[in-house]
Amino acid sequence: KMNHSMKDCVMMKDGKMMMMKNGKMMMMDKDMTMSDGTVCMKDGTCKMKNGKTMMMKEGEMCNMNGKMGKMKMDKMKM
Repeated sequence: KMNHSMKDCVMMKDGKMMMMKNGKMMMMDKDMTMSDGTVCMKDGTCKMKNGKTMMMKEGEMCNMNGKMGKMKMDKMKM
């Protein structure tokens, strides 16, 4: 059931920021601002709307409304 909500997100995979758009995985080519104001940079830095900055680690993802989470490893294997 998770797959549908996970459709659009950004994630750190193999040390690179990847973007999932309509179920397609691609390299993140520009910084993205999520609907809650969180900004995810293509180098993996995410600036939260509260001003806190964090670096995304391998397997972490952020969906389009700025919610951070861990990818389940079986979802990473494409």
